[in-house]
Amino acid sequence: MPKAAIEDKTKESFTKAVSGRHLLPSLFRRRTPASRDRNDIEEIEYIPVLDGPAPKTQSGGKPPLRLLGFLLLVVLPFLASSVYYAFIASDQYVAEARFAVRSVSGSGSDADDKSDNNDTAQNTGSGVGALSMRSATQDAYVVTSFIHSSEILKRISGEIDYKAIFTKGDTDFLSRFSASEPDEEFLKYWNDHVSAYIDVSSGIITLKIRAFSPEDSVRLANAVIQESEKLINELSERARNDIVQSMKADLEKSGKTYSDALLALNQFQHTSGLLSPEAQAKDSGTILTGLLAQKLDFETRLFVMRQSNADGSPTYQQLSLAKDSLDAQIEKMKSGLTGPENASLAKALLEYSRLDTDRMIAQKLYESSQKNYDTVLAEALRKTLYLAVFVRPTLPEEAMFPRRISTPLIILLALTVAWATLSLIWASVEDHRV
Repeated sequence: MPKAAIEDKTKESFTKAVSGRHLLPSLFRRRTPASRDRNDIEEIEYIPVLDGPAPKTQSGGKPPLRLLGFLLLVVLPFLASSVYYAFIASDQYVAEARFAVRSVSGSGSDADDKSDNNDTAQNTGSGVGALSMRSATQDAYVVTSFIHSSEILKRISGEIDYKAIFTKGDTDFLSRFSASEPDEEFLKYWNDHVSAYIDVSSGIITLKIRAFSPEDSVRLANAVIQESEKLINELSERARNDIVQSMKADLEKSGKTYSDALLALNQFQHTSGLLSPEAQAKDSGTILTGLLAQKLDFETRLFVMRQSNADGSPTYQQLSLAKDSLDAQIEKMKSGLTGPENASLAKALLEYSRLDTDRMIAQKLYESSQKNYDTVLAEALRKTLYLAVFVRPTLPEEAMFPRRISTPLIILLALTVAWATLSLIWASVEDHRV
């Protein structure tokens, strides 16, 4: 075909293609600002002048950027994870145990104690109430926190070399723990392989431990349960000792007050020579009454003898001497009862009454403290906490981890979503550049 004919045919096809652009829907046309004349722009056509042959399209070249990104971000990581989980990842066995923190509490209440003795119940109620505030659920949270702390690692280190379990050479390089890393990093590694959570409704603690052999997982689970039980016993004993020691301190204080009161009363009796001033005053009053009666009798007889003019007789003289002796005894007796000197019986009686009152008050306080102490001690013994293990860890027969099929599929799904998100972001950026 002649060259001129070819050029004419090429111009004709290009002209049809350009004119066909006006036939597209207005939705796909590029809009122009309203301030400009749209007719002027739409009527402009650019027809290239073809002096030479038509340009050739390249059939080969670099692959699309999206396909390359899909291969690098999705396909290669998925294949690598599939190979790792299928042939390299070490088996991990899970030992499971279930236990709960329980407390044995009595059925009595503070109101029952108050019906026995109001004063005693007021003192006892504070101790019993403090014990009642401790719930098993709170202690269960303490146990789970203890399992995920470094304290349990310190405790089990004396029985089990826990680091050697997770640093075995036959374990794959991604799963095992590096022995050169510090203890803080191992605590994070420990929390990844040990889980303990609480069922809020029942308070049951479920413990799961992952290790690279069935025996190691069971050994670690038994060690964790044993140390948790020791912790509960320590908490229970500490709470019991705190409340018992508080009541014991009150008992010792009231006992010392009572013994001091008894000692003071004993010293008074030893110093005064009176076992009971009240009894002594009563006896002295009886003797004084008898002496006064005898004096009255002597005075009557002397009066009769004087009226009979027998005041010079020997009998009268003897009666007079006897009356004088009675007067002296009566004055001495009165002086001993109410005299001003320090040895008077009235002052001794007052001091004895004060000391005896102190003794009685101290005795009542001591008896009340003793009863409170016995009550609180009984309540503390009834409310002892203990760890009830009802599902013991058994030797696992099948490795639960890694999940060799589901984990690579999840990774594939995540990578695909990430790649699609990045593609949408890239397309949005390119669209705004146009």
